[in-house]
Amino acid sequence: MAPAAAVKLVRVVLPPQAGPVSENIARVLAQQVSQRCETKVVTSGEAPLVVELAIDSGIGAGGFKIADGAGGSVRIIGNDERGLLYGVGKFLRTSRYRQGDFTPGTWRGTSVPSYPVRGIYFATHFHNFYHDAPIEEIQRYVEELGLWGFNALVVWYDMRYCGDGFDDPKAVEFRARLHAICEAAKNIGLDVSLVVIANEAYKNSPPALRADPGGMRGARYTWQVCPSKPAGMEYILNVLGQEFDWCADLRPRYVWIWPYDAGGCGCVRCRPWGSNGFLKAAEPLAALARKKLPGVQIIVSAWMFDEGEWQGLAKAFAARKPWADYVLAEGTTRPMPGGLPMVGFPEISMHNTFPWGGFGATPLPRHVQRQWNAVKQKIAGGFPYSEGIYEDITKVVYSQFYWSDRPAEDTLREYVAYEFSPEVVDETLKVIATLERNHHMRWWPGKLAGVKLDLNWFPSRGAKPRADPGAEEAYASVQQIDKRLAPRVRKSWRWRQLYLRALLDAELKANGGSPNDRCNKAFAELIAIYHAQNANPAVRPPLP
Repeated sequence: MAPAAAVKLVRVVLPPQAGPVSENIARVLAQQVSQRCETKVVTSGEAPLVVELAIDSGIGAGGFKIADGAGGSVRIIGNDERGLLYGVGKFLRTSRYRQGDFTPGTWRGTSVPSYPVRGIYFATHFHNFYHDAPIEEIQRYVEELGLWGFNALVVWYDMRYCGDGFDDPKAVEFRARLHAICEAAKNIGLDVSLVVIANEAYKNSPPALRADPGGMRGARYTWQVCPSKPAGMEYILNVLGQEFDWCADLRPRYVWIWPYDAGGCGCVRCRPWGSNGFLKAAEPLAALARKKLPGVQIIVSAWMFDEGEWQGLAKAFAARKPWADYVLAEGTTRPMPGGLPMVGFPEISMHNTFPWGGFGATPLPRHVQRQWNAVKQKIAGGFPYSEGIYEDITKVVYSQFYWSDRPAEDTLREYVAYEFSPEVVDETLKVIATLERNHHMRWWPGKLAGVKLDLNWFPSRGAKPRADPGAEEAYASVQQIDKRLAPRVRKSWRWRQLYLRALLDAELKANGGSPNDRCNKAFAELIAIYHAQNANPAVRPPLP
């Protein structure tokens, strides 16, 4: 195929009778082009390049086709509106951007997703990026992830941040934030989903109804409610029923029912929680969700289950038809209870680092490739766990695992060419490999020694400096790459967090593992990028 000509004006043609979702997809296309170069995107008049958006079923659910059209135009055809979004993403990523013009991509073909569940979980807590960043930034980020093939966004209405009940101003504000984030997903055709804790409660729950925290694992919220106490289950159904009513307009695709890490009860009537009290609460919650949210699918989580609880869940689902549609697990080879499909919950944010995102970008392509290879034959997809934007590269790698089992390196090459420049792909991949090899816990006396988290927990405490081979070369490389990038790329958060990570690795190595002034300036810039000024130390770059 002959090279495409660069243009300064593009006309986008919407599908016939285009609805709001198609219009929003066209808006995202125009926005992505305009923020990367000076080319204008219009929807009427003459232009040297016409991009026609169309919908034509028969390609395969969520699939797309990119083809040549009449008169040198490009046709992006989605099987449905979601497929149209993914086709636009592919077109954008294979196009090229110079400051003055835009060169359309020459990729042509058809692509259909292989895995039905391709979600991402935003952990909206600790005053991390999702919790404190301006809503517009988060909404734009949702759109950008959608272009890569994700089809569901998951959030948790964490009642820890909601004061004394549904009508508390803190609760109203928090729900408004979650709703606005979810609206961004719905506006481009993605699904939204909710996580609920099986015995969830507000902080003002009646003390007489509270759970025994001795049966909790992970986070312990002492205000959670025991479903075995008289009126306990009634309370749980009431507070979660209010949540289901609130989100009904979002038409959630999935409701996850979660056992531990903020749930659980150790009383004699609930233990063992995972195969007893949890199921006692989860089944009526599933029924309530189906009643209030028609068409919703239930994902039962086996997070932190021990072997006995696994067997208890399997026994319960063997006795009669399961009340769930999926089982959430990660890295297990066990048969799924009830023969249900498994969805994963890969951890991409906290692996071997603390504070999470505290040192900039955390690309982990080799690590997650191993994770994926271990489960890909047994899984229907999944929802990577995200604490912020510092694992953006790893999110994108997972998006393509879920799309077509695409190798991580292939995805990295497309990502670097799109977000930075096609001219720096090889050098940047070498830097990413070095950063991953040198990804480890860090610790130094002083400020970090005095940090006290919610659970008085600092997993990197006492970690010794490591050799970090190649850190100096990686930093020298990003400095040279930086000179070759367009000004808007050099200033972009994706590039800056990668650059700063390389800087920090090199400076900390040279300084025996302790920060110097250059490190502190880098921490300050990362805090600004992540809007982490008020963040919990777990997610705040460690600036003294």
